[in-house]
Amino acid sequence: MGEYLLDGVNRIHYQSVEQFREALGHIWNVEVTQSDPGPIEIVLSATCVGDCLVYGGSANRTLLCSGQRSDDFWTISPITHSGTGSRYRGQQLDEGEILLLNPGGDVYQQVAAGHRQDAVSIPVALAERILQAEHQTSAEDVWKRWCVRSDPRITAHVARIAQMLLSESSAGHARTRASVDLAGKIIALVQEARQVRHAPSSLAQRRRIVGRAEALIRSRLDNPPSVIELCEATHASRRLLFYAFRELLGRSPYAHAKVLRLHAARRRILARRNERCVQQIGFDLGFWHSGQFAIDYARLFGESPSKTRLDTQQKS
Repeated sequence: MGEYLLDGVNRIHYQSVEQFREALGHIWNVEVTQSDPGPIEIVLSATCVGDCLVYGGSANRTLLCSGQRSDDFWTISPITHSGTGSRYRGQQLDEGEILLLNPGGDVYQQVAAGHRQDAVSIPVALAERILQAEHQTSAEDVWKRWCVRSDPRITAHVARIAQMLLSESSAGHARTRASVDLAGKIIALVQEARQVRHAPSSLAQRRRIVGRAEALIRSRLDNPPSVIELCEATHASRRLLFYAFRELLGRSPYAHAKVLRLHAARRRILARRNERCVQQIGFDLGFWHSGQFAIDYARLFGESPSKTRLDTQQKS
């Protein structure tokens, strides 16, 4: 392959999902929560090739990312052995597949602990130009919805390109028209992978159920809705409600509501580091027993609420 103009590779360690979310805020607008208990460490490598973004990362805890991708980028992610078993919109990702993510689409992604996933995000305008000129196809036909293409040879090729660009040895390489060169190569490879797996028709109903239920949960973090209230809001049976949550989020409705409230508590502690009473924050979010709040918080984050506040005060 040719050489590309790089701005240098940034390799950053994050010890909170809030920092990680902020780092990728221009690519997607999502809430990141951890599903496994204990202190978290996320490693992110990223570089720019002209206007294209190349990045990859892994975490020591299972993460759930839910929200929406940016309208400005088309993202291609090769699934290698290190990413096998993670799930996207309820579908397990297998080695040799390429995940094609439509601009502005919904995100429901479960990333397993220790798994690494790389991606290339191409500006929409550039991708449209290449598809229309080089492949005589409409961009709308390509990314009107997300899909998975399966071709181990092409997946491995795309993964090698991303890994090479994210390696230290690639820094400083240069070539003109960097974005066009990289995007053209990636799109050509993706177009060769013809075996397509689209989302099952039942996914739309499950997304609707989870979306309505999440909206109600987020509107009442201080007073989490009961299962019957969630069933009434979504017009779904208890069985279907739980199935949709398990498939898309990997959690029960109750567990998801609790995790969202604990993450909200953490964000408030970080934002109000000069306030002394962390118990009041828990109380405001419906944790009526301060002792149980501290236990639940420590179980998820690996530290007490007071420790979070103290560490933040020392760093400020």
